[in-house]
Formats: sequence, structure tokens, C-alpha cells
Amino acid sequence: MRFDAAIIGGGAAGNMTAWLLARRGYKIVVLEKKGSIGKEVCGGLVTHRVLEMSKTEAVLNEIKGAYVYFPDGREICIGGDKTHAYVIDRRKFDSELAEKAMAEGAVYKLKFAVKKISGDRIEGKEDIKFDYLIGADGALSKVAKQFDMGDIGYINAVQGEAKIHADENFVRVYINKSIAPGFFSWIIPDGEKARIGLGSSEKGLKKKIDDFAKMLKAEIKNVKGGIIPVGMRKFFRDNVALIGDAAGQVKATSGGGIYASLLAANILAENFPDFKKYEEEFMKKFGREIKKTILARKIFLKLGNEDFNYIANYIEKEIEIINKYGDIDYQAKVAKEVVKRHPAIAVYLLKKIIWP
Repeated sequence: MRFDAAIIGGGAAGNMTAWLLARRGYKIVVLEKKGSIGKEVCGGLVTHRVLEMSKTEAVLNEIKGAYVYFPDGREICIGGDKTHAYVIDRRKFDSELAEKAMAEGAVYKLKFAVKKISGDRIEGKEDIKFDYLIGADGALSKVAKQFDMGDIGYINAVQGEAKIHADENFVRVYINKSIAPGFFSWIIPDGEKARIGLGSSEKGLKKKIDDFAKMLKAEIKNVKGGIIPVGMRKFFRDNVALIGDAAGQVKATSGGGIYASLLAANILAENFPDFKKYEEEFMKKFGREIKKTILARKIFLKLGNEDFNYIANYIEKEIEIINKYGDIDYQAKVAKEVVKRHPAIAVYLLKKIIWP
């Protein structure tokens, strides 16, 4: 059977794209290498935009703010005035999108290992023919590699779960190079338990998560690892397009990519099969935001614990501004507002970059 589009990868990006394209009448097949749908390693922290686009019922908890911990022991509370984010069951979320796609006629083939892509044919346990190919196959995308769509960087990540005493409506973030060099560590309450994890530009995360668990006096179970892409690849080449983690549609500051993936799926579906238009529209609507987070990460990697403590002084002064402009999907705006009020921060960071 020939399909209008073959989508490799049954995660949020692939399933959302399948749903929207199938709803428009296209013949779609989704090829997933695993035997079930649903990502295992994910903080699952999203905003109302994700709920509105996905129509999901996978919400487990509401988040009203965050406690941010700095190396000098300072605790700064951000938010608390309203619901700022939601914690979702990622397996259920992905499965819901897949079910919506199947209800519109999309065909799903699980345990499908792609052996070869040649011309308009995918070889696996059966041959699949297509007019267009969409790579939604994650940060280590084989589609991106085969079609020479660019290299990107990665952050190593690990996450488990534990019963822990904490405010169930606040996440906890630890910015400390001794705990999570090159990124940060987190506690995200999902209602019954907490998701505890960290990211790092270094390896050896087993020891790092064990040390973090000791610091928290928590027993972390079901620990799994993953990677977060940093940087964007080329979005398309001829009749092949990338979406989601495969394209690098992820905020380099937080590792969040669900909103960007769903937004990209909407843009791709609206412009299908004009992949050039898809890329142009995504860059206008969100690509610039991702570029800003990539720049912010480059600066972050130059900083040490003493720098984080210095920045904390200004964060304490501008809690109201942060609460007013803070948005986990669009993070650049709040940073701009704080720097506008305290240009000394910009000068300080600039000196760190030029004279590290």
C-alpha cells in the first residue's frame, strides 16, 4: 500500500502530525520501533497551550510556581499566584494523540524497525511506500543522518520517581554545578509522587543521580536515561521533513519540547506538502525563541556557582516582574525585562563571555 506520508516515530511530534494530516484526508502510516506508544523519560511539564492543542485528558497535577535553589543555599520562590503549568502523564498523552490519529484513519505499525530507506520505499518487516517522509524519530534521528540534515549537540539526562515531602503545586529546581554540571536538577510533583532528575553536559549520571538522592534523602526508583537535543537541524530536504526532537525543536535552556513539537505539527499540516513554507513559518513563530535559548545556554555554560549566586541577587529583586512575564514556553521575554531594569547583568555576563 502506498501512503501520502510515512512518519517514523510515534512520540508526541509524530502522533500529532499523523492526527492533523489524517484529519485533512491524507493517507498516513506511523512506524514505531517500540511495542507501545509513550515516552518514558520526560518531565512532562507543559502550559495551557499544549492542553488546548492536544485536547488531552492526561493532566496529573497543576503547578503554581517553583522554588529555585542556588549554590549558596538560597531558596527563591517564583509564582504562586495562579496555575502556570501542568504535569502530564506522558505515556497517556502520547497514546491519546495516537488514538486520535487512528480514529482519523492513520495506520500504526509497532515493533517496526526501519532497516533501509531507499527512494520512495522503507524496508522493514514489510515494505512501505510513500510520497513524503517525516522523521519524528528523536534526537538521534536516523532520518536526519541518512539525508544529511545536520548535526546537533546533546544534554545527557536521567530521571526517576520517589515519594518525597514537598509542596505538590510547586516544582523545585536546583542550579548548582556540583550537582548537575552544564544543566540543572529538578523535582516535579505529579500528584502521588515526584519525578526527580537532572541533566548534565558530562557523563556518569548514575553517580550524579545517586548523590542527588542522598542530598534529598530520597529513594529514587525506576531511573531511566535519555538525551535532550541542543541546536536545530535543517528541517527538510526534498520530500523529507524533520519534526520534534529530530529537528531540534527544543528549548536549550530547559529541555522542553512538547509545545514546540505540537506547534510544528500544526504548521507542517497546514502547509503540507510545502516543507519550505513549514520551515519558514515555524522559524517566524518559534524558531527565534529557540535560537535565543541556544544563546542563553552558551552563556550558561560559561558560568560558575559564584555567578549563579550573583544573578540570584537580581532575581530576588524582580520577583514581581518574573511572575508577570514568566512563561515556560516563551522564556526570552522575562529575561529581557530583567536585563532592561538591571543592565549591570548584561555587562557582567558579557565580561564572562569575553574574558572567561
